[in-house]
Parts: sequence; C-alpha cells; structure tokens
Amino acid sequence: MRKSVMAVVVTVLCLVTFSSQARAYVPEITPFPIGVYWSPDSEHTTDARYQEIKDMNANVVFASNGVDTLDEVDTALTHAANNGLVVIASDLRLAWRTNVLSQTIQGSTVFVRNNNPIGQTFKTPSGTGWGLNTVELGIDKTFWPSDTTLTLSIYDSPSKTTLIGSDSITGSGSTDFPVFGIYKTINSNSTYYMELTSNSPNNVAIRLGNAYADGQLYENGVATAQDLYFKVSFSQLVYNDGGKPSNTEIDDVANHFTTKAAFQGYNIYDEPSAAIMTRIQDTMMRLRQTDPNHMTFVNLFPTYATPEQLGLTEQTGAYVTSAQPLGQTFKTKPNQTTISTIQMWIDDTQWSANEELTLSLWNSPSKTSLIAQKTLNGASNNWVTFTLNASVSPDTSYYFELTHNGGGNNSVGWVIHSLIGDNWTNDGTAYVAGTPMNTDFWFTINQNIQGGTYEDYVYRWVRKLPDVLVFDHYPFRIGGGITSDYYSNLEIIRRQALAGGVDFWSFIQSIGINGYLRVPNEAEMRYQIYTNLAYGAKGYIYFTYWTPWSGGTEAFRDGLILPDGTKNTSYTWAQTLNAEVLQLGPKLMSLTSQAVYHTGTLPNSTTALPASFFMQPTGTAEPLVFGYFTDGSGRKYVMVTNRDIVNTRTVSFSLSPLPSAVKEISKVNGIEVATDYNNTTGQMSATLAPGEGKLFVLPNGY
Repeated sequence: MRKSVMAVVVTVLCLVTFSSQARAYVPEITPFPIGVYWSPDSEHTTDARYQEIKDMNANVVFASNGVDTLDEVDTALTHAANNGLVVIASDLRLAWRTNVLSQTIQGSTVFVRNNNPIGQTFKTPSGTGWGLNTVELGIDKTFWPSDTTLTLSIYDSPSKTTLIGSDSITGSGSTDFPVFGIYKTINSNSTYYMELTSNSPNNVAIRLGNAYADGQLYENGVATAQDLYFKVSFSQLVYNDGGKPSNTEIDDVANHFTTKAAFQGYNIYDEPSAAIMTRIQDTMMRLRQTDPNHMTFVNLFPTYATPEQLGLTEQTGAYVTSAQPLGQTFKTKPNQTTISTIQMWIDDTQWSANEELTLSLWNSPSKTSLIAQKTLNGASNNWVTFTLNASVSPDTSYYFELTHNGGGNNSVGWVIHSLIGDNWTNDGTAYVAGTPMNTDFWFTINQNIQGGTYEDYVYRWVRKLPDVLVFDHYPFRIGGGITSDYYSNLEIIRRQALAGGVDFWSFIQSIGINGYLRVPNEAEMRYQIYTNLAYGAKGYIYFTYWTPWSGGTEAFRDGLILPDGTKNTSYTWAQTLNAEVLQLGPKLMSLTSQAVYHTGTLPNSTTALPASFFMQPTGTAEPLVFGYFTDGSGRKYVMVTNRDIVNTRTVSFSLSPLPSAVKEISKVNGIEVATDYNNTTGQMSATLAPGEGKLFVLPNGY
C-alpha cells in the first residue's frame, strides 16, 4: 500500500568483499533510528505536536500527511530542531508531475441555476496512471449569493452513467476563479463530462470561451457550439511513461534543504517497480551530487505484492549462436574484489546436452584482456550459474560475453533481456553480435536466485546502492493470525542487505484498515519490533503515527494518534517499546548478523536451530527466534525472541561449551547485567512476554 496516501487515489553465494556498507546514511541517527510516518498535518505542525513525537521516544519524522512543499517542510524542520528530532522530507516534484488542461480564452457568460445545469466535455492526457485533482472555473463572485451552493460533478460521459467524483462550494468567496477538488483516478486519453449544478433558482454567471477542440458546452443537457472557461489539473507519478524529475527540479530541492537544521534526507519514492528503479537511481545520484551529506530514502514492496507491481513481467530475449554472441557491460560495486559467479536467465529446454555455452569475463567490449571463463554443457533450470572465481577491481566497468560453441542445433534461447528501451542497470548495456543494444540482459553477480521473484526484485534495488534498504510488510490481517510469508520477507531482506553491505529498516504496522488489516495489540507491536531486530534491522518506522483521513478504497483506523488528535492507547505501547530499543540501540547498531534460527514449528523459509549451536532451549517446542550476531571484535550476541503473541514464556537454555558468564544488555540503561546463568551446569532461563526479545552477550573469546 502506498505510504503517500495519494492525493489521487536460495542461498546467496556471498563472496563479494565489503569492508562496510556501500554508503552510510548521514548524519548518523543516534542511538537508533525510530521513525513515524504520516506526521501531523500542516495545521498541527507545532512545537507541542513535535514534542509528543519526541515524548514517544521516536527520533525521525517523515514529513507526510500533506506536508510536502518547501514552506511546509521548513516549518516541520523548525519544530523538529526545537525538539531534538530529524526530518526526512518529501517534495511533490520528486514524485509527481502535473498536466493542466486549460481553456482560458474568455468570451460571454451563461447562467447556472437549479433548473439549468451547465456542463462541458473534455479529454484526459495520454499516458498511464493519471489522476484528476482540481477544476478551476470562472464564476462571477459578485452575483453568487452566500446561500447558493454550486456542485461540480465529473461523469464518464454526458449521459452521466457513472459518477467519478464531485465537490461543492457555497457562496462567492473571494475569487472569480474558485477551485473544486475532485482527486480521483481517471482513464488516459478519454473523454469525460463535468457538470455544474446549483441548489438555487438564482442565476449565477459562468464564464465561457470558445477555443477548446476536444469538447463542447452543454446547457441543460443540450450541446452547444461553445466552451466553458476551465483549468483541469491532472497529476501522474513522475516515473510513469519513462519519466523522471528534471535535474533542475532535483537541484532546487537539494539546494533548498542541504543546509537546514534537523534535515536528515529525501524521501524519493514509495514501493517502486523494478521497471523504474534505474530512473529512481538517477534521482538518487543527482541528489547525492548536489547534497552528499544527507540520505536518500526509497521503500520497497513486500513479498505479497503482485508480479505486475514488482515490475518483473515485461521482458523478451535473444538467441545465442556461434555467429551471434551475447554480452553485457556492468560495473562492480564499491569495495567489491571478487566475482565468484555470474547468473544468466536462459531457457534450459532449448539447450541440449551436447551444446556448450561459454561465459567469458573481459576487461571491456574490446576484449583485450580475458579475466575468467566457464563452459557449461546443458542446464537443469533457467537460471544458469557460471562459476568464475575472478579477482576484480572495485567500482570498475567489465564485460561478460556468452558464446555458443557450435554443437546441437547451434542456437540456445531465449536469453532473457529487458524490452528495448528499458534499462535494468544504469552501469552498462547489452550487446548482440558485438553491437550495443538499448536493453540489458538479466544477470546476477555472486547470487543464486530465480529471475522474476521477490528476491530478484530486492536484489535489483540493492545493486542501485541505496543508503538504506527499506521494506513494508503488514502481517496482521482481519480474521487473526500472521501472514504466512512474514518471515520469508525478512529472510530475503536480511540476505540481500548483508550481500549488498547495506543496513535495512522496516515499517511497523500500527494501524488498521477496514476489511484488510486489524489493529495490532501491544503484543503484536512488540512482536514486529523484536523479530525485526532479531533479523538485524537497524531502524524501524511506524505506519502510521497520525491516523489518515479515510476515503477512497482505504478506510484507516486507530493509528498512534487518532483522527481528532488525541493519543491512542497504542501511543503508550510504542513509547515503552521505543524506550527499550533506544537503550539497546548503541549495541544493536554495532552488531553484524551472522545467522537467524527458529525453534518450534518452523515458519515458511526459515532455518531450524542447529543442534551444534552453542545456546539451546531445553524445550524443543518453544516458538523462538534466535538472532546470532558478532561485534567488531568477534564477541558473540544472541537476541532470543518469543514468537508467541499470546503467552508469556519462561524458557530454559543450555549452553555448551560452558561460557564463564552470560550477560543481558539491559533495556533500562543499556549496560551488561547479570542473568541467572550457572557456569557450572551451563543452564540459564529467561522470561519473555508475548513477542518480546532479549539480547544476551557471551564473554570475549567464547
């Protein structure tokens, strides 16, 4: 689901060497990033409201809920600075483009009254994903009585079969050009009909023109050879139809914010498809060029997104023959020194057992220096892995080429690539028979994944070098239970974050949506936070803080702050949980996830706790998550989380070999405190509330 609440409605072969993440977000958020999404709106952007956010023990505000212009965000920054908070800002120009259809040559007038509606047909823009926002009309305010209400309705046609949306304005107000708000999605390149009606027999003068070719005026349902004066404002996501923000727009946003106190970074886009990732990367890189000192933020879809949403369904391919080699240029990532494997997507049913394909890694398309190559004779699936074990230089362009050695029918394909004109990578291009093409072959570096999967989607984004990997997965649906792919999502995000050397953040469900999501209780909120921390999350964001206005297809309810501005009970739950995490935060931020294991009935895609692991629960049916970490010196930490969201569990553990001590990182002050561990028997116990996690630490050298 879109966090913008729009104005219109498997195993990784991780042999890459990363000394640190590709680019750390700056300035650092200490002691641990805890964010709120759907911030107070402009009216409620005050010191008092931002103090409430601070009092909830959050430290990052995502300027949202209509706070998306320079002036509005500046106000938010002022109040954030006053309360020790930072802001990740949105600007409409980074997400939306507008198109204004106008017919403003003014002519005579026509009168609207309760028995004489005035209408106009008009045509929507070409392209995809347009919404109709507002309609401005010319209405003489002098003769518009204060008790007269005019209603503008948008229909599918003059026959008025389907109402799209409407808005009403009472009285003349202060302008001759009132604006009616519609905010509805519409079809592109289609004819619609707007009609203005009145609740009064009094005449109200409506301005006319006669210059619009794609429509005509209707008076009391009868078409006439005139037009209204009108301005219709449409909006479209800026990356639709191959678009992106202009450099001028990006630079203007960056230059405005770069020196602002309390400014943390730029919220670029929510839930992109893979098809637009390269253009979002362009925006991200341009922001970094102008403002290298602040982070960029993009949130990914969850596992339950459709293939169409993920954007992995549009593809084609080419055949490799002895006369037609297929190649691809690409760039290694910062700190990358090894290419262990390259995967390509090849139809294995067209590859006979006596046909050899060779993948060669070269320094460039000129092929002056061969680095490594591998020949395969047939394949068992479509995602073919060529093992190279090549040493490479970081941040350097290379070229790989697939050649056919002449056996079989001398043709293997398809070898999958993007549609012509669509880029899957900004750092290279495909070659067919030695000629560069405006496309990219599907490939992975040092991975073993299937093309067109969610893991493929996440991998594509991590290759774009985000400052932080972010995703949303809302597990608590109407009817009870937890989504079956909750841990599958966490497994993939953790795996790809580690492979890419980037931290990950997650969204925490704190709201209900009628007919879709139930409102989480305290245990369920605790469960989300501690399971994410066990998987190595380095930040989280509540969705939502303020409860959004419910309209269109989504009826929100019971966020941390209720629609009337009062605190929900869940505000106090979040306040308590956040206080715990802030104490654990400095230690959590210094740890690297080594493994995640489960006990009890295993959720989908998870790994059972090995019998060889040094910390074992004595009851094998206990539903627990073990997050295993090390710090920079190699010291071992384990976060044990209760996967039971109903019952408190007291769990006994046995440790072997025997450590001299087992300490817990205190949620009260962040220091190491004693447990009931017995260093003679190796036994200890811990009581875990529903969904609770505790962070234990072993002695140096254990």
